[in-house]
Amino acid sequence: MNKRIQAMTVVMGMVVGMGGAQAAIFGGVDAGALWESNFNGATMGTAAQSVLMGVYSGYVGGYKGFDHNRGAWVGSVNLQANRLRRYTVLDNDVFGGSVGVFHDLGKKASMLATVGGQAIRFSDSVRDLATYMVRLHFKEGSKTLWVGETGEYDDARGQENFSTYHGYSATLAVNWKPIASDVITLSAARAHDRYNVPTASIRTSDAGSLGWLQELGHGIYVRAQASREYVKVAGGPGFHTTIYAAGLGAAI
Repeated sequence: MNKRIQAMTVVMGMVVGMGGAQAAIFGGVDAGALWESNFNGATMGTAAQSVLMGVYSGYVGGYKGFDHNRGAWVGSVNLQANRLRRYTVLDNDVFGGSVGVFHDLGKKASMLATVGGQAIRFSDSVRDLATYMVRLHFKEGSKTLWVGETGEYDDARGQENFSTYHGYSATLAVNWKPIASDVITLSAARAHDRYNVPTASIRTSDAGSLGWLQELGHGIYVRAQASREYVKVAGGPGFHTTIYAAGLGAAI
């Protein structure tokens, strides 16, 4: 599962909803499904194994304005449950949170910087991870067409060396709102991670995604996304994987 794609959804949603108010609470819930064509990272000569996953999440947070409401202090907590139809040993629960600062940069541009972390818990505690993140997100454009750029640094720590890593990612997303209730997003992402293993420790990935969100009213929405990712492991062959995701959610 592409961890970068999921992380960006929350960041961009927080930026969109902050204009004007002196202090406010925000939150939401989301239930969806994700299918990945090459979950096991199979290369040429080996069989790819697909996986279907249920993803259930919720978040709540708040912000308080400063500098005549041109900026805001932001904080949030989130929960997520990932349930796999196959490989159920990898079912996990995620508990996270972040704090940061948002600021209007003028000329229809804004910035959001956050630091946060999350604990990922499996039924087999040996697989548990603690991940720490620093993110910087910029947004420019109008209400109908805007661009977002995000840089992120991750540091994941666990008992198993093959899942412990540190690395960075960069994402560029173009968002278009052709009508009041629709958002179409085209994005590209690059990630570079170094794992705590003696060989083939560097893993890079390049991903492109097309997403659609339809607002149904009263904060309720449906979403769909298709992604194609190429992963390269240093000293070994690369592989492709395709990811489809869809869901229903509500935000306040």
